[in-house]
Amino acid sequence: MQDKRAFLISITFSAIAMYLVYQYISGEESRLTKMYKNSVLVVKAKKDILQYASIRPTDIETISVPMALAPIGAIELKEDAFSAVASVPISKGEFILDNKLISKNIYSGLESQISREKRAISIAVNVKSAVGYLLRPGNRVDLVTYFEYLLPKNGSNGLRLAAESNIFLQDLLVLASGRTLQSEPPKAVDQGIIRSLMNLKDESLAKQSQAELREALNYAKEDKNYLTVTLEVTPQQAQTIAYVLSVDPYREALSLLLRHSDDRQLEKREPVNLAKVMGPNSYMNRSPKLPAPVASPRVKFFDFKGELEVPVTTGGP
Repeated sequence: MQDKRAFLISITFSAIAMYLVYQYISGEESRLTKMYKNSVLVVKAKKDILQYASIRPTDIETISVPMALAPIGAIELKEDAFSAVASVPISKGEFILDNKLISKNIYSGLESQISREKRAISIAVNVKSAVGYLLRPGNRVDLVTYFEYLLPKNGSNGLRLAAESNIFLQDLLVLASGRTLQSEPPKAVDQGIIRSLMNLKDESLAKQSQAELREALNYAKEDKNYLTVTLEVTPQQAQTIAYVLSVDPYREALSLLLRHSDDRQLEKREPVNLAKVMGPNSYMNRSPKLPAPVASPRVKFFDFKGELEVPVTTGGP
């Protein structure tokens, strides 16, 4: 009787052990399947990115890796890395991690947007010069304006007025449009602030903080009719812009030309004047040309001795 009871107890414990082993194996199988069979998207560098360089869409790409191999802090969406600044050098093929980026957002201030050895300068704009108020932070622009200057006339000592338009600076980064430093604030930053506001015990203080946050977000998303555009330039470019802005005719004619985000080529363009705009078939260019200037006769004087005409020379004795 006792042997039969011991046998039943051993069978029961064996069944329990087998069940526990089965549960453990099933759990491990599902965990490993989830980690290695299921994949996630991560962003990696397509080329070497220098420290403090702004990350462009062509610098990164998205690949699929097993969930277990995805590093902690990996960026999953390419859009989350656009217009950010690399805090450390990033090699080709390296994963883009959030601790390697300096986020450009409305909470960090303008000084964090400026690359090293660059400067920020603001230009007054209107609906025409700012491409219909469609310029946004992260865009790249060229600067063009109308120049007037004096040239000596052919064959005389007088001066004539010349005028032309010229693209004098190219591929400038827009840091801000008005008070907007980023078209859309980072969602992670917004969620962190909202979460902290929800934990406040003082409801009146929470409501006041939410109102301030809403005002900040409105500046980032709804500052449409801005009056200035802030550009990132070198010190030499800043001097050029400061000179153009100091001359009334140049300042009034200054316009910003929007470029494609991946178009970084600098082209040497010729200035344009009225003759080039009208073309060779215009009446202005087909009109008879002025005759060649005639050399003025050389001035002579009498020597008051032999009463001979002596030419005036500009050389030495």
